[in-house]
Amino acid sequence: MHLKLTLLILCALSASALNVLAENKIVTSSTAESNQTYNDSDLTLSALNVTTNGVTYSGTNITLSATNNGGSTDAIGNGAYINNGAHLSLTNGSITTTGVNGDGVYITIRSSGTLNNVNIKTGGNVGHGVYAGGTSALTMTGGTVSTTADSSGCGVYLYYGSNGTLNNVNIKTEGTFSYGVYATLRSLLTMTGGTVSTTGSNGYGAYLSSSSGTLNNVNIKTEGNAGHGVSLFTSTLTMTNSDISATGNNAYAINVASRSTATVNLNHNTITGNILASGTSTLTLSGSNGTVLTGNVTGTTGGTIGITLTGEDTALHGNINQSGATINLTVGADALFEGGGELDNLTLESSALLGYTDGLTVTTSITIGDNITIDFSSLTETDNYLVLDWTGASGGDAISGDQFIIAGTGVEGTFSVTNNQLYFNATAVPEPSTWFLLGAALGVLALIRRQTK
Repeated sequence: MHLKLTLLILCALSASALNVLAENKIVTSSTAESNQTYNDSDLTLSALNVTTNGVTYSGTNITLSATNNGGSTDAIGNGAYINNGAHLSLTNGSITTTGVNGDGVYITIRSSGTLNNVNIKTGGNVGHGVYAGGTSALTMTGGTVSTTADSSGCGVYLYYGSNGTLNNVNIKTEGTFSYGVYATLRSLLTMTGGTVSTTGSNGYGAYLSSSSGTLNNVNIKTEGNAGHGVSLFTSTLTMTNSDISATGNNAYAINVASRSTATVNLNHNTITGNILASGTSTLTLSGSNGTVLTGNVTGTTGGTIGITLTGEDTALHGNINQSGATINLTVGADALFEGGGELDNLTLESSALLGYTDGLTVTTSITIGDNITIDFSSLTETDNYLVLDWTGASGGDAISGDQFIIAGTGVEGTFSVTNNQLYFNATAVPEPSTWFLLGAALGVLALIRRQTK
């Protein structure tokens, strides 16, 4: 009797252990499951494997874990491996990988994945939270992706013509040379809501290589040394209602790789950090609808940067550093440029705004409309200040001081143009108390004058 009871208890414990520590799951026909746990105990497989064309695996509250190293075999060391036109659909649940090259979800060869409120964490070097390659499609809504690898981790990686749509997903990377989101080789990234943060050195919030990205209401923050908010190689980025903050040493909010072409369209964004177009690269950047960029703009030898600012409350606060590059700036009506330095071509459209710093030099051509307002709030002393210098640049012969309007409290004066240079001769504006005393004195004089008549 006792032996039988012991055997029953052992069988029950064994069954319980199998439920908790279930081994690899291989799916060959469309399947729906819930509350299951799988791992990669078979060294030749991932925890969950769906590799048959047309087959869909739908899981709710699925837990996947993988500890093996992926090595050079794509099907090993992943939480889920989806291949050959299969489809994965997960709702809630979690995925954890710790091996080198281990991905939370690996999707390839015309396959697709839909993840809803799934939390993914990878710990191995060169591990991806989600990898979608080979013209695959990824849709993520909610959930988190984090990488804790020492090096080369990536939250979401899109490769070779794949599409990734992320909605309210929060992504975080910690290691060096890690990426929040990476799209390459004609891939398309669309991200709405959510955050991307990196803390390791040489980290990238978003990296686009020969691809396109659209970010709406996304917050990107990089803190590590040489960490870039967005880096582009021959790609196009469109951002709306989004923020980029790059605060580490030698970090750039927007970075364009050498020998490439990038187009950046900013609509009502806040960009904090410097902008760099290195090598012989070309950057075309437009800011509109209240976009505010705070940081210096730098090009290097052989490169070209073109910046256009349009609309009220749109502004660039920062200096221009040519360093051998060609830099062109257009400031539209009600838009603001506040900075110094040197650039090739400057266009100030009628009703544009300038914030005075220490003078701006134009070397090639200058075009200025009427009613250009220059804010002198930064001035602390009365003096003759050089505002613009276009010595040697074409297009400035007809510029006169009458085209400019003074703005700023505590200062007044006059504009003059001498030898292709615009000067402002500042004089102090009396304090309100001075005006009061002066008015009172004039009133007394007037009263005395009336009494003596």
